[in-house]
Amino acid sequence: MTRLTRLLLIGPLALVASCGSDRLVTYEVTGKVVFSDGTPLPGGWIVCESVEHGLAARGIIETDGSCRLGTYEATDGAVAGRHLLAITPAPPPGYDPDSGDAAPLIDSRFTHMDTSGLEIEVRPDGRNYFELIVEHAAP
Repeated sequence: MTRLTRLLLIGPLALVASCGSDRLVTYEVTGKVVFSDGTPLPGGWIVCESVEHGLAARGIIETDGSCRLGTYEATDGAVAGRHLLAITPAPPPGYDPDSGDAAPLIDSRFTHMDTSGLEIEVRPDGRNYFELIVEHAAP
């Protein structure tokens, strides 16, 4: 990920963290995003929202598909409870954003919380590892 990409992803977290001391407790959350054949999604972003609190957590998906979530800070975890998720894959190498010609890597339903069908349960006991399975986009 580029420095600008990390700044754009983490910047809003820093703003939220500085807005007060009414922070909810977060728990470490790690995971991996893979295709149905077991190969990892090679980079991107994951966003999840607590169903109970409406509080968002985000994470960068690394090139090996691994991810750590953060709510107030980059990797401080997420609040306990059920979370709905959306995934945005990284653009392919050499992609020119001005061309608009990049073929989607994953099925578009995974890019929206209301259609992805992806969710996790964050537990206070610390056993918060998830494996999310996505499908390739149709050719």
